[in-house]
Amino acid sequence: MFGDSIGFRRILHLSRGEEVLKKGIMKTIWRIVGTVYFLFFLSMYLTIPASAYIDPATTAMLTQVIAGVAITIGVVFGVFRRKIIMFFKNLSVKRMQRKIEKQNKSENQKEQR
Repeated sequence: MFGDSIGFRRILHLSRGEEVLKKGIMKTIWRIVGTVYFLFFLSMYLTIPASAYIDPATTAMLTQVIAGVAITIGVVFGVFRRKIIMFFKNLSVKRMQRKIEKQNKSENQKEQR
């Protein structure tokens, strides 16, 4: 039943175009996954071993810096989120008011004629 493409389309309620689109999307996804897989293992193969030492205090400091930056971004977004939302809402309200005013003016001009 699933081997038959027409039966499969009937089960999923897909038209021919939707089925082709789904196959194209899946093909693109697998192409991306294959490319990432290839590049990952290529980078592992081409790496040069480094005789380096990272002090544990350095990693702790880097972790604190990264955490501080993440927290700061979250706080800034939280504080200004409402202001940003209100800014865009006010823009849309002003646009609607202008549109209504134009309609009212055109209706008044028609009535005066």
